[in-house]
Amino acid sequence: MSGTVTIREVLRLLLVVDSFPRQDIADRERAQELEAAALAKGESATGSPDDPPEFRAWLDALRRPDIRNDEREAVYDAMYDFFEASGMTSLSA
Repeated sequence: MSGTVTIREVLRLLLVVDSFPRQDIADRERAQELEAAALAKGESATGSPDDPPEFRAWLDALRRPDIRNDEREAVYDAMYDFFEASGMTSLSA
């Protein structure tokens, strides 16, 4: 992703990272690094007029360092539900 990054792109990137297999410590550490990088992109991400208001709320929630695990899981569940309901069969950008 170059130039302006949209909130939608950041959310999709987070879902791609979330779907990575985590078979060992190295996998989990790499996934955490990728998630942190995606969340950092979210700092300057812009919304689009056709984005639902949930997009900003989801990103803001995931960027909170104090998010509880159950809250994090609920946000990811909602994101998966939204993108699957939108007819996206692939999360790749």
